[in-house]
Amino acid sequence: MPSRKKRIGILFHKNPFVSPTGIDQTRLRAISSGLVKLGYDIEIVAPVSVSAVLDNDIIVRPLNFLKQTGRYDLVKTSYHGSIKYLDSYNGPVVSRIVRVVDDSLPERDESNREELLLLQQIIKQRASIVTVNNEENRERWRHFYGEPPRVELVPTGCPAMIPPPGVNPFDDSRKNILFLGSLAAPRMVEMLNQAASRLKNIAITHLIGLNKACMYGGDDSCALEAGIVNHGEIPETEIWNYIFHADLGLAFATGPHPFDNDVSKIFNYLRGGLPVVSEAPIINNALIRQTGFGDIFDHGDVDGLVEAAKAVLKSPMKAGRESVMRFMASEHSWDRRARVYAGIFDELPTGN
Repeated sequence: MPSRKKRIGILFHKNPFVSPTGIDQTRLRAISSGLVKLGYDIEIVAPVSVSAVLDNDIIVRPLNFLKQTGRYDLVKTSYHGSIKYLDSYNGPVVSRIVRVVDDSLPERDESNREELLLLQQIIKQRASIVTVNNEENRERWRHFYGEPPRVELVPTGCPAMIPPPGVNPFDDSRKNILFLGSLAAPRMVEMLNQAASRLKNIAITHLIGLNKACMYGGDDSCALEAGIVNHGEIPETEIWNYIFHADLGLAFATGPHPFDNDVSKIFNYLRGGLPVVSEAPIINNALIRQTGFGDIFDHGDVDGLVEAAKAVLKSPMKAGRESVMRFMASEHSWDRRARVYAGIFDELPTGN
């Protein structure tokens, strides 16, 4: 650990105080707090009007703080669009992106493709190090842009500590299936509707998140099946109780390409002890195979989805639940991800 605490500016693309909390804000809070615990002086820099404190330990600064010469030893960006806000800051940059876009893939990014490609060119020119969630996107970056900058892996994580179970929020007389997170492609809506319709005689299907299919080429046909209980977005602290009391978690691919299917919900399902039925080619299915806590069906195979779900609902996986939860907490916590960033930060020179 450095003798002087490095001051790191974590550049975020939106107001982090906006509620409820999505995975982008969850990751922001978790990584920032993890770095604070490791001794770094962390400030989130975001489009806010005044400075304020987030989660009692992290200061959020307006974007104009980036103009202060020498304020930050290093800036970490959070998503493609964060790089646009660097302004006059000219020190070291660690730039994180979720998925590498090319001239044709992913299909769902068509409306934003030109901007995303431009941002990737800026990242190529400006970043000291690029971080991605998985090996597939690391190889894509190397293929399209080469090195430098070097590309490092910092996967998605989950909390080391979660709230204890509360009162069951479901109808306990029925089995309950949970889909957690945004529906980010029209086909995901179709898969969820099919699951809800074909499993309605044995389970109620619940959505916690938003139907964002309209942002990725969807239209009015992307409506949810009437039988789906749509809870919308709820605070992260409450989500764990739904995970704990559900009988099955679902995960669907946005499309056929692994690099576009890094699905964070699988980490949370397993951290909360919820067996998962997941679609190929989701990258994080490796965790389901490793733990044996769920099943995987072929891409687009609705019959396979239904049969896998029925099997898990019929024979709940209670025996290994606690060991799966402990494994996720010890091996895939956000604190472990923060330590990876710490190693990256300590390599880089300071200065603005």
